[in-house]
Amino acid sequence: MNITDILIKLLEFYHDFFFGSYGIAIFMVILTIKLVLFPLTLYSQKSILKTQKIQPLLNEIREKYKHDMDKQSKKITELYAEHNLSMFSPLMSLVPIFLTWPVIIAIFNLLGKYFKDLGAGFLWITDISQKGHLEVAILVAVIQILSMYINSKMMNTNQPKSMLYVTMGLSVFIGYLAYTYPVALGIYWFSFSLIGIVEQILIKKVFLRKHVEEINSTKK
Repeated sequence: MNITDILIKLLEFYHDFFFGSYGIAIFMVILTIKLVLFPLTLYSQKSILKTQKIQPLLNEIREKYKHDMDKQSKKITELYAEHNLSMFSPLMSLVPIFLTWPVIIAIFNLLGKYFKDLGAGFLWITDISQKGHLEVAILVAVIQILSMYINSKMMNTNQPKSMLYVTMGLSVFIGYLAYTYPVALGIYWFSFSLIGIVEQILIKKVFLRKHVEEINSTKK
């Protein structure tokens, strides 16, 4: 059984469970994937925050031993070991992305074709296999902007003004894609971003709140 078969079974299970609604079924499939990967996402976010916490110490070592690379490398390795971190910890944020990428591609391909000729509707939309729904595109663009804004605030980063234009441009582009692709994919994009927002808030405000507060206190 491949990824697509599993996704179809999940989709049909949630469709039957939630009174024949494919819109809710798409949301639940995304939620299920997010829940399965949540422990890994939490671990990767914790590694990132711990790395941010020692960043001032890393900068001190690099400055102090900038003319002695061997000594610098040794001190950095010792610092990572002291805080139970690996030299690869900064890359941990990419692990969930690598693991979900095959699933994302499979969902994208599935939702783009699966609802053709099914006549599946959701809310005011009579057929989620149709394209060209401007309101869906706008909703997707808005949730993308909100998602990027919240992620920036959660990471406590002061982005340059140029990044604002990049964020807006990327969000408009994703909204355009939602307009040109079937509505089912728009539901997917909206669901993925909405769940991602809640996930980030829970991680930073509940599960890793102590680490975030420690980092924020060192920046003051």
